[in-house]
Amino acid sequence: MAYMSLKNQKRIIKVLICCLAVALVLVARLVYIQVVKSEHYTQMAYDQQTRQRKVAAKRGTIYDSTGEKVLAQSVSVNIVTVTPTSMDSDKKEEVATKLAEILELEKEDILVKLNKKTSSETIASKVPEEKAKLILEYISKENIAGLRVDEDTKRIYPYGTLAAHALGFVGTDRGLNGIEAYYEDDLAGIPGKIVGSTDGRGRETPFTNEQYIEPIDGKDIVLTIDATIQAITEKYLNKVNTENQCEYSMAVVMRPSTGEVLALATAPTYDPNDPFSPNTDELKQKWDELSKEERNVALNDMWRNKTISNVSEPGSTFKVVTATAALEENVTQIDKAGEFSCSGSMKIGGWTIKCWRSPRAHGSESLREGIMNSCNPVFMQVSQRVGIEKYCEYLKAFNLDSKTGIDLPGEASGIMHDPAAMTAVDLATTSFGQTISITTLQSAVNYCAIANGGYLVSPFIVKEVKSGSGNYEKVTQSKVLKQIMSKETADSILSALEDTVAKGTGKGAIVNGYRVAGKTATGEQGRGDSKKYMAGFAGIAPVSNPEIVVMVNAYAPQGEAGHGGGTICAPIVGSIMEETLRYLDISPDYDLQENAIKEKVIPGVVGKTVAEAKKIIEEQGFKIASDNTLKDEDVIKDQIPKSGASLMDGSTIRVYTTDEAKQTSSVPGLYKLTSDVAVSRLRAAGFNVRIVGSGFVLSQDPAADSVIEKGSIITIKCVDTTDLP
Repeated sequence: MAYMSLKNQKRIIKVLICCLAVALVLVARLVYIQVVKSEHYTQMAYDQQTRQRKVAAKRGTIYDSTGEKVLAQSVSVNIVTVTPTSMDSDKKEEVATKLAEILELEKEDILVKLNKKTSSETIASKVPEEKAKLILEYISKENIAGLRVDEDTKRIYPYGTLAAHALGFVGTDRGLNGIEAYYEDDLAGIPGKIVGSTDGRGRETPFTNEQYIEPIDGKDIVLTIDATIQAITEKYLNKVNTENQCEYSMAVVMRPSTGEVLALATAPTYDPNDPFSPNTDELKQKWDELSKEERNVALNDMWRNKTISNVSEPGSTFKVVTATAALEENVTQIDKAGEFSCSGSMKIGGWTIKCWRSPRAHGSESLREGIMNSCNPVFMQVSQRVGIEKYCEYLKAFNLDSKTGIDLPGEASGIMHDPAAMTAVDLATTSFGQTISITTLQSAVNYCAIANGGYLVSPFIVKEVKSGSGNYEKVTQSKVLKQIMSKETADSILSALEDTVAKGTGKGAIVNGYRVAGKTATGEQGRGDSKKYMAGFAGIAPVSNPEIVVMVNAYAPQGEAGHGGGTICAPIVGSIMEETLRYLDISPDYDLQENAIKEKVIPGVVGKTVAEAKKIIEEQGFKIASDNTLKDEDVIKDQIPKSGASLMDGSTIRVYTTDEAKQTSSVPGLYKLTSDVAVSRLRAAGFNVRIVGSGFVLSQDPAADSVIEKGSIITIKCVDTTDLP
């Protein structure tokens, strides 16, 4: 018997060891694949053998504060997709031609997608029902494999541009900007899917059933914004922005007791139904010449909610913060006569800082008079008494170096001086709202504290979040952050602000029938040749029981009215307050007759005979007029103005006994005319007049050159002096 040599035995052992090692590796790999990575490879196999098509969830609806007006909603549309590997090659040319015809797309673009080696390609989304029906009929008639029409949703905004900057808009698959972005998780819902089987080449397998997994719809949202108040605010904000040729303007309307935002607007606005189109004539004209990067910059600026995202020097509306510090620290009283002095300017740390009235002086003043006159030297002197350290504590108390916390994306923080590095000059300029920056919303929150007795409230814009069943899952509670001044201080400042409107720089904000408080502002942005102004006004009404705070800022005005807040913004705030108070059915503080304004309610005469109408109209102190000869027995079919509005004695009511077209006339320009001359010109043009205030015309509504029906009411706001900041 032959024996192997020792050398061969060793060689065999080595081979066996190697085989055993390989076997162990293979076993380990098998365990890893079948045990450790079991779920992973199972999913890969599932993905290889199935195809999923997404079924969009219906995005939640956004309502205004009434819960009745829909500001944003999703409607059912369709999405057209194709599985290139499942479509017969000789059919692709024909399919591309047909789809291009129905969907109004380029045939070559569709053909590129049909020839791809992918499992799924989207041909078109947001396809309306009538086009989807044509495609479905084509698929059925020609037995087209691999072409599908599935349900999809499209976001629409029924009121167009209304509240666009607050709402934001929806992109391809999620909310962009505004409420749509901030509440994405609540609004979006959970998509469903359709699952089908495929073979190894990714083609659909016959005789298999698709599985439909239903989507979960998003939750609905109810805003604090009232669509009517928003529309009022936007109407007047657009007016101030257009008439004064501003770069942009911003407005906030708040309920001071709760922090609810009733309106939030930026002008110019845009249409969230078409958010990628330029929004101004100027931008439209140069759009084709802009690069892709320049277009992106322009669009982002267009979408930017400047009311909460842009910080600017607030100007004199900031003086209420300085007044609060002074009264709380007992360095002065609101009515201590002659305590401060204005010579037209004041020297601080080597700098001469002027009053807006320079070179004229205000002379001796109390703090109340300093607020009424918007006198810078008064507030510089007040801040010196308070001191840098203590003054900075009040800036901190007002949360001016931080965000308000409103439930919207993109809010900016205020910018204050570093207390450790603050100089006497910094203190002086800050005291009247320069060299520091805050948002328009922050200014509005400041005035809420004055209006509600001294409490800093947290602003919010979403009132309720609810499921599709109508069950409320979240109700926002009003949040008082802290008390930042005593009620006595708040009432003293409110009283001074009322005098500012009645007798001071804010006369343009007078509202017939209501006690109004407010403050003008003219902020400065930049210095030297690059300096731009921001006109502003903050209003509170009614003073007897404050229901609303209105803040308007107009950036870089270039119009005839200049850049003063008292001239530009005060009349706008007054108009917003007047219409809002009447809409909210807030009882007037006094009868118009008590304020020496003789107005009467217009009677309704539609349905009356001419003889009856004439008797009613003349008994009320009005005149009757018509474009045609009136017969006593004719019946009145229409009247201008409508019943319910108020007019001065002697005004004319135009009546119509037929369906003829109404006569129109162009509204004359009235700026800086005396009220008597303005009334004469308007009546000569066939219009009626409502006068707010007395003296020279500060603003008019509708604007000059508007073509409107004769008999319409033109409201003019007048002041007894043009000496406004």
